[in-house]
Amino acid sequence: MAAVASAHSPTSLLSQPYWYRCLPADTDVHRLDRGLFAVTGNAAVQEALAHPLIVADHPLKASARAFGPNVLDADGPGHRAFRALLAPVLSAGRIAEYKRALIPGLVRGLVDSIAGVETDRFHDAYAHRVPYGIVCTILGIDASLENRFHRLTRPLARLLDYPTQETDETHANVTELLRLIEEQRRSEAAGAQSLLERIEWTRDRKGISLTDSEVRSTALLFFLAGTETSSAFITSLVYCMGRGVFDLGELRDEAVRDAWIEEVLRLYPPVQTIVRFAGDDLTVQGVTVPRHSAVLVSVAGANRDPRLFEHPDRFDIGRSTKGSIPFAVGAHSCPGAMLAKTEFSLLVEELVHRCSEVVVTRDRLAMESQSFSHPTDFSVEFRTR
Repeated sequence: MAAVASAHSPTSLLSQPYWYRCLPADTDVHRLDRGLFAVTGNAAVQEALAHPLIVADHPLKASARAFGPNVLDADGPGHRAFRALLAPVLSAGRIAEYKRALIPGLVRGLVDSIAGVETDRFHDAYAHRVPYGIVCTILGIDASLENRFHRLTRPLARLLDYPTQETDETHANVTELLRLIEEQRRSEAAGAQSLLERIEWTRDRKGISLTDSEVRSTALLFFLAGTETSSAFITSLVYCMGRGVFDLGELRDEAVRDAWIEEVLRLYPPVQTIVRFAGDDLTVQGVTVPRHSAVLVSVAGANRDPRLFEHPDRFDIGRSTKGSIPFAVGAHSCPGAMLAKTEFSLLVEELVHRCSEVVVTRDRLAMESQSFSHPTDFSVEFRTR
């Protein structure tokens, strides 16, 4: 039998950033309520994410109602078809091109704006600038619309939380974003280099049976996931840099920088909880999960499993991060992981070059959100050389 977390209602439990710590330690699969299960330990999380009967698709899922058929809510051949559309813009060669010609200018622009500044609004005012700049360029969207896209996109993150926050605003924002994407696609500025042009070409060339509407939904979900996860994690990067007691110069070494980023990813995966559904009766770690149950998979719990990571809450750049799954595993693992890591590395490199110190000057030790999680309610100062 699965343990029942009777001391907490599901809503109150899941409102806590580290909710997995409140559950019994003698099992990794927990029945929170009728038809609602949570999976927490590393082995159990990896099993659940790779389980063929634990699926993303559900007819009442808020994101599917808002976006229509899309890459996040499809399974099997449909999901593979959606991912195939993204391959041309996420290939190693294309990312190398972004690294050379696109990302450095965006990173320099961000660091120019924060050098010498102390702010308590890093996430809201600054963290989105690099990822939004990247995705706007890939989508062929004029840079002057970046802030408008940011305002429209932010509320959509709540569609992916559990419990979902679905409002008239979220549906209106999806409609407006799709309209703007199509408007930009038709403009001369977008031309043949836009994401939509590329994925439509891929669809036609490979004979993938997806409609124009489904292509646009994929583009929008790519935009949402690519920007909000990166914005959240860039906030975590800056927070860890500001809390660390070390010489920033150590991060000039690429190998050290990569190891440091991997440890931040372990501690602060931008997607802490993934919502899945039992497509049939099944078992995880020997626990029966009935058909149609919602399954909340805790990536954060997996990455802080003390059976795999000694002193899991401690930042330790020397530890092995083997088993850390910040981008999930299985069919729905993040297709943009390589692009994201490139972005993060170039940003840290530029911060180290321009700043003598990055210091968290005020810290309430708070966390925000489940879907796109990051430290919040802190101030950080970027002291220049």
